[in-house]
Amino acid sequence: MSVPTRDRSNWAFGPSGRSRLPASWRAAARSAPRSGVHRAARSLLLLMAAMVAAPTAGSAQVWLGPIDACSPDALLGDWGGLRTRLAEDGVGFGLQNQTELWGNLTGGRKQAAEYDGLATASLCIDLGKAAQWKGATVFASGFQIYGPGPTIPLVGALQMVSNIEATPSTKLYDLWVEQQLFDGKLLVRIGQEGANDELMLAPYAGLFLNSSFGYPAMLALDLPSGGPNYPLAVPFVRVFFSPNEQVSLIGAVFTDDPAPPGAGDPQLRDRHGTAFRLNDHALAFTELWYSPPILPGTYKLGMWIATGPFADPLRDTNGLSLASPASDGIPFDHATDYAFYAIVNQMLWHKPNTVSQGVGVFLQVMRGPDDRNVSDLFVEGGVNWKGPFPGRSHDAAGLALTYAGIGAAARHFSQDVVLYSGLGTPYAVGEPVIEATYRARLTPWLKVQPDLQYVVNPGAEIPTPQSPMPLKNALVVGVRVTVDF
Repeated sequence: MSVPTRDRSNWAFGPSGRSRLPASWRAAARSAPRSGVHRAARSLLLLMAAMVAAPTAGSAQVWLGPIDACSPDALLGDWGGLRTRLAEDGVGFGLQNQTELWGNLTGGRKQAAEYDGLATASLCIDLGKAAQWKGATVFASGFQIYGPGPTIPLVGALQMVSNIEATPSTKLYDLWVEQQLFDGKLLVRIGQEGANDELMLAPYAGLFLNSSFGYPAMLALDLPSGGPNYPLAVPFVRVFFSPNEQVSLIGAVFTDDPAPPGAGDPQLRDRHGTAFRLNDHALAFTELWYSPPILPGTYKLGMWIATGPFADPLRDTNGLSLASPASDGIPFDHATDYAFYAIVNQMLWHKPNTVSQGVGVFLQVMRGPDDRNVSDLFVEGGVNWKGPFPGRSHDAAGLALTYAGIGAAARHFSQDVVLYSGLGTPYAVGEPVIEATYRARLTPWLKVQPDLQYVVNPGAEIPTPQSPMPLKNALVVGVRVTVDF
């Protein structure tokens, strides 16, 4: 299968090049003869590469916005009065470090342990106080990412075990200005951020550590370079309109590919998060929110559309299977890609005489066409309990499931490869992950979160050079320690 236009190295090598494939294997895929079983084998290799390398881009933003990021509840307190003096002038800042240790107990690629971590620096400026610019806010954040993480070396999953796993680097992430208008009913934001800073989010899902609970695996697997999400933000403009407390409408447009053109790891192609790409295709979102006037909750309907082209995972330009000996090996291009989704985030029980303690549930379902997406279905859902024990009002416990579905066209392609060439194995229908977690706030600045994940069909049974046979279900245990300085 040849690699058509629009930097299809991103399509061939996945939304992220973090799990870089051996040079000899990539060369074999590029040089395979375009006839018979060789073309079919090459098609399989390229599609497998797309899936193997995908997980890194699935990572999620790990804090909830400028207010939380610049919170004064920190290990070093008021920093000798500096925080108070700056706050009086409208300036807030935060410094947070998250460190994790993970072990794969069974299944996956290997039984071993790995670590990873993320240091985040944040700056918030209220321009009303700082410069007499009423209703305006500036926010910036940057990352120091370290450690290999558990997913690629240990598990082989499509959905990253940790939402802070990424290629080690120092990166700018957020950099935007927001203006409030009409008494705060209209907010316009412009600058750089990730799509999952505000969109496709169920707040109760933010407790969980698997990447898909913050950024749906479907986008991470299907958009070029994984789309605009941690750790690669992009230029954007967002409009948020809330005429009353029950109804809100949000629309946003992003650059769809966060990485400059080229091969290999997109996170290295934009090593410092300063590519500021404006000359690429667009990714547009719209969401309608409704908050009922009863127990706290939000119901969302949304859709996204991305301008293409997007390669068909099954058909060539003549309508034949890409695995067929008669195929020209060039995928048919679709002009756009899109998906519709719905989100439920609802508290079911509110503990009396408390602000936010109780039991809540969340659900998100996203669906797109299978003729241009390797993954055409994403589902997540779970339950949270904040304050589960007496005296632990700030702790939270949760149990959830996330599911990345593999489209019928992609599965048909894998079956055709086996039929025509005798190589490979058919793809699984999808990859479910079950996660149980408990986040304990030991002090206002220190949180410890043990976590357990069970990954079914790691990699959706797609053979790779590292794992030529389907992987067994994996049981992963880990702990995250978060310190706010």
